[in-house]
Amino acid sequence: MNNKRYNLIMHSDPEFWSNSNQYVDFPKDRFLEYTSDDLRGEFQSLDQNAIKKLKELPTLFAIEHEIAFTRIGKITDIEVRPDVLRIKYQFDQDCYPIASGALKRDHYDLNIEEDAYEFYRTHWALKEGDIPDFYQKYLKTLAGVAHQLKGNTKKVQLIYAFNGTGKTRLSREFKELLMADNDTGDSSDAEIPELSSKNIIYYNAFTEDLFYWDNDLNGDEDRKLKIHPNAFTKWVLEDQGQGPTIIDHFQRLTNSNIEPTFSADFSEISFTIRGDRHGSPIKISKGEESNLIWSMFYSLLELIIEELSSSEDDRGTDDFNGLKYVFIDDPVSSLDDNHLIELAVDLAKLVKSSSADLKFIITTHNPLFYNVLSNEFNNKLAKDPSAGKIEWIYKPSESVKFRLDKNIDGTFAITKLDRKKPFSYHLLLLSEIRDAIQENQIKKYHFNFLRNILEKTTTFLGHDKWENLLPKAADGNPDPFANRILNLSSHSAHAGEETGELEANDKEKLEDLVNFLSTEYGFWKQDASNE
Repeated sequence: MNNKRYNLIMHSDPEFWSNSNQYVDFPKDRFLEYTSDDLRGEFQSLDQNAIKKLKELPTLFAIEHEIAFTRIGKITDIEVRPDVLRIKYQFDQDCYPIASGALKRDHYDLNIEEDAYEFYRTHWALKEGDIPDFYQKYLKTLAGVAHQLKGNTKKVQLIYAFNGTGKTRLSREFKELLMADNDTGDSSDAEIPELSSKNIIYYNAFTEDLFYWDNDLNGDEDRKLKIHPNAFTKWVLEDQGQGPTIIDHFQRLTNSNIEPTFSADFSEISFTIRGDRHGSPIKISKGEESNLIWSMFYSLLELIIEELSSSEDDRGTDDFNGLKYVFIDDPVSSLDDNHLIELAVDLAKLVKSSSADLKFIITTHNPLFYNVLSNEFNNKLAKDPSAGKIEWIYKPSESVKFRLDKNIDGTFAITKLDRKKPFSYHLLLLSEIRDAIQENQIKKYHFNFLRNILEKTTTFLGHDKWENLLPKAADGNPDPFANRILNLSSHSAHAGEETGELEANDKEKLEDLVNFLSTEYGFWKQDASNE
């Protein structure tokens, strides 16, 4: 156990800690509950020496059940009265609020007695625990990453992450964080009918859950995509009549002969093939369905940005005056490259033309989509390019690039990337291999990464075989051992073998191959300052 200590002050009222730098009265008889005997003996006198030491300790200001954020700070003054302790306190402005669940997750390290119902009683305890270490762990959770994104002042935050890293969960964590700021008491769209209560809109996998199929299993002829109505679909379809615009966006993204038709009350959509004389409704593919839902979201976003680009007095509605963030997670899972690029260019232009107060977070697993957006956000946008004095709507410095990684231990890391340097998928893979070598965590799948790099480099350099890029043996042919290792480790019969242990000689060979490729073909070595 470490010898670091902290104050834990827990109260039942979420508003109790709402006035930083103000005095609050705390029940004196709850002081030192859930505190070990040795610490109780040291502080129970509440004399000047004890008060001095209490003020020197970091403090967690928490709410019972963790129904509100926990704050990190310190006590600046304590006045001892007959029945209460009047406390003056200050939150640490360099520490983000701690989202619900973090204390329970780390209760063992913080010495909080979960089994003794400590989370459910107003009290002030002295504990053994390392608050800086706890905070650093918190920053490596998705809730901590969400706080970091919220704390960023840039207009655009562009994030790359492999599939399965947690992008969709991050969008939910960010939404929960914004909803807590809004203090609505409920984070579900269906329970908050008023658009004016919204401070975030988002597109992710959950957005598609607003749509579901009625497949007409009995008659097998009247198939419809039904819509769970919410405030946004009602506004964009009923109030703004954007059905035709949505259909145009959909057909442009798919080059499709499919004709969507909205019902009169906009509760469902049917699809037919253009020119089909019978006009029987069809069920579209999952990819086409995703494109339609994105088209609806994009039409909504166009309308919102148009509204917010006007002065408040000139707006047709004030429903979006409180909107602060747009979170977009991977809208391109089913697009070919041409339509993906088209979508990225259109989206970037729309984002850059938006109100200065509106911030965007865009995540993707697609390297091409990420690169196109990155390039577009690195270009200025002028209000009127032909004007004598250029007025910039958007400048490249208003965007920032990140990479989100999930570590082996289940924690997360968000790494800032150089805005001016292009993102390359094979460079990312090479970086992953180098990290594994550095940390002695080489697995068989890292040979798959290396082979992927070789294949991409082979195409770029115009070779017909990736083996031609390997180091040469004495007879001038590719090193047979390197070839054998790459083939052996990238053709496993069972998925479980991908994480199997490797012999020391294999690890050395991987490191030799990485060093050879980096030197022979001039791969950029990403150092810590540019990560």
